[in-house]
Amino acid sequence: MDDRNLYAAPASQVVATQGPAGRSDEFYIVSVRKFCLLFIGTFSLYQLYWFYVHWARYRRVHQLSLWPVPRAIFSLFFAHALAARIDESLRASGQRFAWAPTTAATVYVVAQLISNLADRIPWPGAAEPIATVVTLLMIVPTGWALLTFQRAANTACGDPAGESNRRLTAANYVWLVLGALVWLLIVFGTAMSFLPEQYLEEP
Repeated sequence: MDDRNLYAAPASQVVATQGPAGRSDEFYIVSVRKFCLLFIGTFSLYQLYWFYVHWARYRRVHQLSLWPVPRAIFSLFFAHALAARIDESLRASGQRFAWAPTTAATVYVVAQLISNLADRIPWPGAAEPIATVVTLLMIVPTGWALLTFQRAANTACGDPAGESNRRLTAANYVWLVLGALVWLLIVFGTAMSFLPEQYLEEP
C-alpha cells in the first residue's frame, strides 16, 4: 500500500541560481566594455553609482554596518579601503590578478584632486578653457584606476570577464543619451572659448 499523501505538494530540491558556478556577489561585477561605455559616456558620473554598489554588496555579504552612500560621495577617502577589500578577497579566493591596489587607489585620488582643484580655482578669464581641458584629461587616469579596480573585483568574484553583467539595460541607454548631451555642451563650450573675441562679437 502506498502511504504517500496524495494531496501533499510535490517535493523538489531548491537550487540557488545566482550565476556561474563559483561566482560570488561580494563586489559589483561588470564587463570592461560596459564599464568604459558608462564611465566615459556619463562624463565619469557613473563612478558614484559604481562606488555605491561595490560597498552595498560588500556590506550585504559581510553583514557590516558601513554606509555605502557616504563612501560613494566621499570616495576620495575610501578608495584605498575598497582596493584593500578587493585585494583581500582575491587572496582569500586564490584567484590570480596582477595589480598594485595602493597604486591604483592613489592614481584615482590624485586625479580627482587635480580635477576638483581645476574646477574650483578662480582662474583668469583667458585661462578658464585650460581648466576645462585639465578636468577632461583627468578622466583618463581616473578611468584607468577604476577599471583596474573593476577587473580585480570581477576576478575576485569568479567572473573575470564580467559576463554576468555585460548587457546594457534600458536605464543604461537613458544615462548614455543624457551623458552625450552633457559631452556636446562641454565640447562646444570649450571650443567656443578658444575662438578669438572678434568671431564671438555680434555683426
